[in-house]
Amino acid sequence: MISIESSSVEKILIIVAIRIGAGLMEKRDMILFDLDGTLLRIDFDNFLNRYFKALTGEFTDLAKPELFIKVLMKSTQEMIVNDGTLTNEEAFMVSFFSMIEVEDIEATKSRFNSFYKDKFPLLGQNVKANTKVLEMIELLKDLGYTMAITTNPLFPREAILQRISWAGLNPEDFVLVTSYEEMHYAKPNLAYFQEVIDKLDVSAKSCILVGNDLQEDIVAGRLGIKTFLVEDYLIDRGSEEEIIPDWRGSLGQFIDYIKENF
Repeated sequence: MISIESSSVEKILIIVAIRIGAGLMEKRDMILFDLDGTLLRIDFDNFLNRYFKALTGEFTDLAKPELFIKVLMKSTQEMIVNDGTLTNEEAFMVSFFSMIEVEDIEATKSRFNSFYKDKFPLLGQNVKANTKVLEMIELLKDLGYTMAITTNPLFPREAILQRISWAGLNPEDFVLVTSYEEMHYAKPNLAYFQEVIDKLDVSAKSCILVGNDLQEDIVAGRLGIKTFLVEDYLIDRGSEEEIIPDWRGSLGQFIDYIKENF
C-alpha cells in the first residue's frame, strides 16, 4: 500500500481546486457576437441597398433621392469617425440636419422613428433564421456563457432588435446589444471594442469575439480579445497590416469546436 504524506495530499487538492476554478472562469467568459453575416444570414451590401432605397422613399419631400442618399452616407460616415464626444445618434443627427433644412427637427426625428418601427421590419420578410446559429446559442447558454451582440452601432436600437428577431433570436439572451443611441464609436475603431468592454465591466482577456469581417471584427484581437472568424459570409477588404484570427472556419466547424473545447 502506497502512503502519501498529508502535505502532498494538500498540494494535490490545491492543484485540483485551481484547475476547477480555471474551468469555472472559462464558463463565465464573455462572448461578443457580430450580427450581420454572423448570427444573421444576410448579404449585408444587398440589405443596405434596399434599406437606403426604402428610407429615401420616406423623405422625398425633403430632398431628391440622389441628394438624400449622399446625406445619409455622409452622416453615417460621421458615426464611423466619431471621436467619442457625441453618441453615434447625435453625430448622425448633427450631420444630417446640417445638410437638410427642416422646419421641425423633432418632427423629422419622429419620422425616422416611425420608419424603423413600421417600414424597416418589411426588409426582413425573406430572411430566414439559420438553424446552426440557433443550435450554437442554445449550446453556449447550456454551457453557462454570457453573451453580447456587438453589431456596428450605426442603427437605432429598434432596427437592431428587428434584425435580431430575423435571426430567430431572443434579445434577452444577450446582456448587451450595441446601438447608436448609447455608443460613442464604431467599428473598426478599437475604442468601440474598449467601450463595449467597459460597459460590460470585464477585461479583454475574458472576452471571445465571433465575427465574419476580418477588418471590422477580428481587429479586436489587438486589445487582447480572442477572435474567431466565421467564414460562411466572409468579408475581407484587404489591409496593409495582416490581421490574423485565433481561429477561422465555417459556422458548423465552430459549433464542433465549442463542443470539443469550451
